[in-house]
Amino acid sequence: MTDAKNSTSNPPEPSRPRPRSPVGRGQVRGISASEIANSGAFPGCYIGDSTRAEIAYAHQLGRPVCYTEPVGHAVILDCPGLDPVRIGPYEHESRAEEIAAGLRRQLHHTAHVEGTVITTGAFRPDLDHLDPQVPKDPYALADALDKDLDGDGTGRNFPDLYARLCAQEPEAYASDLWKRACWAYEHMQADPADE
Repeated sequence: MTDAKNSTSNPPEPSRPRPRSPVGRGQVRGISASEIANSGAFPGCYIGDSTRAEIAYAHQLGRPVCYTEPVGHAVILDCPGLDPVRIGPYEHESRAEEIAAGLRRQLHHTAHVEGTVITTGAFRPDLDHLDPQVPKDPYALADALDKDLDGDGTGRNFPDLYARLCAQEPEAYASDLWKRACWAYEHMQADPADE
């Protein structure tokens, strides 16, 4: 007697090729090129810290790195006399363009190094990038505010957290969120003995 549930009349599903996981540092030394399998393994173009370290190590050894899928887009700020500032990755080029346009608008309202040029380009995992998303939770934004570098009035820290928030969100929403984050920041910094 044959059990219908265990019948082999249906052909087995074809197996899907799985993306290869990135190679480790020990393996990088022994190969001529590193392939980063970022399809499916890194949704939304995300590449984690360990993979970034492996990529940087491969570059340090002079090994080329290629990717199985495009790794995304970045906003690039070139300020005369300073290292470029890169923000990313953005999955879609249109989002990187929107953020770049928002930052260009901020050039009219905030201190910046004269001659700053804002463009978009390929995301380069081997280079440092600012996080593409400014937190939208007031307390998370207050934490980020605590880590943001204070400006010295020269605009050398452009784009600061506020400029990035204004580029990311509509003006009224960004302004209201910034006020709530500042309140949260003051509350977090208050001495409990003063209450």
